[in-house]
Amino acid sequence: DISMLGLLPLLPVGLSATLTAASAPPPAAALRLGGSDKPTVWSEFGALAAENPGAVNLGQGFPDWSPPDFVVAEAHAALEQGFHQYTRPAGHPSLASVLASRYSRHLGREVDAMTEVAITVGASQALFLTLQALLDPGDEVILLEPAFDLYYGQIRLAGGTAVPVPLQLDEQESQWRLDADALDAAVGPRTKFIVLNSPHNPTGKVFSAGEMEAIAEVVRRHPRVLVISDEVYKYIVHG
Repeated sequence: DISMLGLLPLLPVGLSATLTAASAPPPAAALRLGGSDKPTVWSEFGALAAENPGAVNLGQGFPDWSPPDFVVAEAHAALEQGFHQYTRPAGHPSLASVLASRYSRHLGREVDAMTEVAITVGASQALFLTLQALLDPGDEVILLEPAFDLYYGQIRLAGGTAVPVPLQLDEQESQWRLDADALDAAVGPRTKFIVLNSPHNPTGKVFSAGEMEAIAEVVRRHPRVLVISDEVYKYIVHG
């Protein structure tokens, strides 16, 4: 089929291989994604863990147990009651209302379920959609390094540039510290976001109230800068 062959360069390599034996070069990734094909800590250490069955992989936070019985039962009940159709793009109203109530208490202000809550498939999608919606090509995103590796690819995909601000290691107390002066100096005319991740991946650091206030002061001096607060680990108790 000539029309199908003409489309093959646009299809994923695996899919094109199932359609025809014709050799077609794989499509080149967008230039803004340069370097994203390199090995990551996940791929490297995942391979090492697979080669060494006795290794304990502490790198990926996936549960190795089944969901509680009541969760499975509620999922079955929801399917039997017909909750399996398209819903509001920003999330089912009843779930958005529960979260709005929860975060109204948490934030000490009223959160509107219909205008201030969006349900996503995990925090990674929430970050992706935020960056895609608000970053313009050339905008900068400040990352407190070391930082979660997912941030870099998502920033590039949105056309932005990651600007690193290293955390400082206090060797005497074995603690990572925020360098507020370095953070303030990193803010420039193209800065759109500061990504705040506390508890922090990969160091486990919990930013102190003083450090949070220092970040807030930087944002007050640069009111156009937005903060993405990645709190995916907030319910973990650190001893």
